[in-house]
Amino acid sequence: MPFVTRDTDGRLIAIAEFPLDDSAEELAADDPEIVAFVERTCDLAIEGAGEAPFINADLAFIRVVEDLIEVLMRKGVLALTDLPGPAQEKLMSRRALRHWLAGVAGIVDDGGEGKII
Repeated sequence: MPFVTRDTDGRLIAIAEFPLDDSAEELAADDPEIVAFVERTCDLAIEGAGEAPFINADLAFIRVVEDLIEVLMRKGVLALTDLPGPAQEKLMSRRALRHWLAGVAGIVDDGGEGKII
């Protein structure tokens, strides 16, 4: 279960895999406060990037490329080691992040919209 940190008004301001301080509390991964925090954080990140239509298109396309690489690796056409080191690291980081999000919150929408539900 994730640990959360709150501000002085009791609003959730951070989610972590381990307690960040003595005041951190543990919440269920599907707690409505965690879901709302993740949705709010993702929305702010996309809005703050400026060109939202391009960002959204890029995010959707990145997922297509990831899926294509996964299919090629599963079929034995491509091995992870065929890719340059930095590309391997990025793929593994994204795979770990997606796994973490799915495991911690169980709220990742793999439907291609890039939204947290």
